[in-house]
Amino acid sequence: MVIEQIYLKNNLRNFNYIVYSEETKEAIFFDPMDISQTLPICEKKELTPKYLINTHLHHDHIKDNEKFLKINGTEHKTFLPGDVFHLSEHEYIQCVATPGHVKTHYSFYLFEGKKMIGVISGDTVFNSGVGNCRDGGNPEVLFESIRDFYMTLEDDVKLYPSHDYFLTNLNFAKTVDQKNSFIDEYINRRSTQSLDEEFIITTIGEEKKFNPFFRVFDKELQNEYDLDAKSLFIKFRSLRDKW
Repeated sequence: MVIEQIYLKNNLRNFNYIVYSEETKEAIFFDPMDISQTLPICEKKELTPKYLINTHLHHDHIKDNEKFLKINGTEHKTFLPGDVFHLSEHEYIQCVATPGHVKTHYSFYLFEGKKMIGVISGDTVFNSGVGNCRDGGNPEVLFESIRDFYMTLEDDVKLYPSHDYFLTNLNFAKTVDQKNSFIDEYINRRSTQSLDEEFIITTIGEEKKFNPFFRVFDKELQNEYDLDAKSLFIKFRSLRDKW
């Protein structure tokens, strides 16, 4: 399975993803916002644009749905939680419901054989952050999505979010988790990159070290704030909204 991450160089700092199997060369377009930037990748790699999948229905995730579906042979795939879709005999994706950013939001686990290799997280999880809850979301529900789905994943699973807010999120993380040296390490790594040209694909294990919304499950941090994980999550989400 190949996961192409395309940065759209817009003010929302969107990523789009093309996922495909080398065996079939049929491409899945996740949350197409600007297919003028993604279709050329299909042409270059001799892929067939085939499937459209949305994580949720915010405008910047569905903007070019209609344009994509005007391409001959394309189709819009919809899922219920737990549904599996095969790219090839041994490569598949699985839909999971991860609400909280909005009421209806899906993430997609990526599998090669029985091994989960990555997750398309939409706006549920960003590098060192999570989605806001201002447009029909609920931070308590978002907490449950992080606890029940993301915190249970293996450490080597790669994270594929829909936006690059990494450096901003790290700078916020430092304000609420000041003793955390991993945050300093990643601030240094990210701030020395060309921010519109270079990116870091993190793993769940890395996120557990510096993402404040994963760190709320750390007992030492809970003791520092004298709050349980859920209360600390809601506190951090509120602080991030105002930051």
